[in-house]
Amino acid sequence: MWKDVTIDAPGVVALECAGSLSERDLDEMHAWIDRQVARHDRPALVILMDAFEGYEDPSALWADMRIDARHAGDFGRVALVADETWIEWATKAGDPLTRAELRCFPPDERDEAIAWAAAEVGDASASG
Repeated sequence: MWKDVTIDAPGVVALECAGSLSERDLDEMHAWIDRQVARHDRPALVILMDAFEGYEDPSALWADMRIDARHAGDFGRVALVADETWIEWATKAGDPLTRAELRCFPPDERDEAIAWAAAEVGDASASG
């Protein structure tokens, strides 16, 4: 499952992934991302993944890859907060596929992740 998370930083949007994600979860997340991108000028994205366990099946992974490809240039920075090594590796592997700066932070550096993401926000007047 996933949910949007309110971050007190202008132009930064955030979501949290926990457990396993289904294709339906990813479709809903994609619609949320579309709305956020429409509301902000090149926002930053923080993804909290310390409770993320993986994808429910290959169709969910494919849905996630479609989101990544579609929004490759929509975010200035993307901060992933996770303690799993494979997520950090996936971040490095995905870095050449996006124009956003990607960085992975351990869960105890959540505030640093938000500050890093917020430092390059395109429209600091928008929030939420």
